[in-house]
Amino acid sequence: MSVLLDCYGPDQGAFQLKCVLGEITRMMPDLLHIFNSQHNRVPPLLMASLIVWFVLALAPHSHASEMTAQEVLEAIPLSDSEKENLQNGEIVRFTREETDDRELAVGMALLLKQTPEKVRELFLDAVEFQLIGEVTAFSAISENGAETDLSKISLEPNGDKEARRYLEAEPGETLNLSKQEIAAFQALNQKLGDGPGEKPAVEALIRQNLLARYQAYRTKGLLGITPYERGDGEQRDYGQELSLTTENAKFVARVFPSFYNILLHYPAGKTKELRESYHWLNIDVFGRPLLVLSHRMGIEIGEVFMGVDRHFYASHDYNGLQSAAGLLPVKDGTLLIYLFRISTDQVGGFGSSAKHPIARGLMGPFVEELFEGLRAQGGNK
Repeated sequence: MSVLLDCYGPDQGAFQLKCVLGEITRMMPDLLHIFNSQHNRVPPLLMASLIVWFVLALAPHSHASEMTAQEVLEAIPLSDSEKENLQNGEIVRFTREETDDRELAVGMALLLKQTPEKVRELFLDAVEFQLIGEVTAFSAISENGAETDLSKISLEPNGDKEARRYLEAEPGETLNLSKQEIAAFQALNQKLGDGPGEKPAVEALIRQNLLARYQAYRTKGLLGITPYERGDGEQRDYGQELSLTTENAKFVARVFPSFYNILLHYPAGKTKELRESYHWLNIDVFGRPLLVLSHRMGIEIGEVFMGVDRHFYASHDYNGLQSAAGLLPVKDGTLLIYLFRISTDQVGGFGSSAKHPIARGLMGPFVEELFEGLRAQGGNK
């Protein structure tokens, strides 16, 4: 916390937001490194619906120390026209430098009228799952996990076609499955033969597998994430990738060590202040049901509240993700800055430089759908 304490103004009894934002801007590449994961693959339609949050609320102690939105905007890396658009209540889309040809980076900012406390509750209540039309179903999972928590999971849309993909499962990228899960679906295929009832039987096995993955992660954290079989002896170990990504987040380790410890060693690093919840989601991705397991965490550290939404399992198209947003209280309301980085095979390889602008253009409208919903929640006209 020494970096933030250097920005403390004892004469006014408050953090100087302009100073803090300057420090955050300077160290932003290091901060964002925690939310990058290698070899992920996400379709543009999914980009907005899977938002994982990093909420930073710096609440001043006195009215005199509050800053206007214009003063805050002067300290963040946006153009003058983008800052003016924010002042006028518009959603501002921006891009950031991408670290390699497989990465996509997109951001958006919005000035809300709600208080940081209210927006924090929106995060903890998983309100954004309700704001994106592509999320067709979601539900909370209880602490210990039970089959009844997953009883409403179904393969929709196009359930029969998706059930057949599971029954014909083999190593590869069509489905994210472990060696044992593939064997179980192959055995089920032999048992069913050509008889009816494929979809209900497949859904029952999916629920069983998801419950096992949830309980393993809940018990062991990143070490409990079972790798996906890709074929030819190759596996995609997202738990290991996420662990390495977190270890390299030096800014978080230095400034927020307790939360860094939770992210890296969960559940061993849990504290009583941690607020968390688990959900499963069904997302319509180009006519295929994408099943996701989500872990949402939030913690107050002094005057700072941080939150992360970690998708530690996804049934296809990407391996897992963490994403981040910043929430800053200003006199005019609450400034929300959202940054999303993800690695995807869809923009890598030959012709990558041409693919990136097209992919970002496809991402934007779906992120804006979320922001329009947040703006409505925030009372903005």
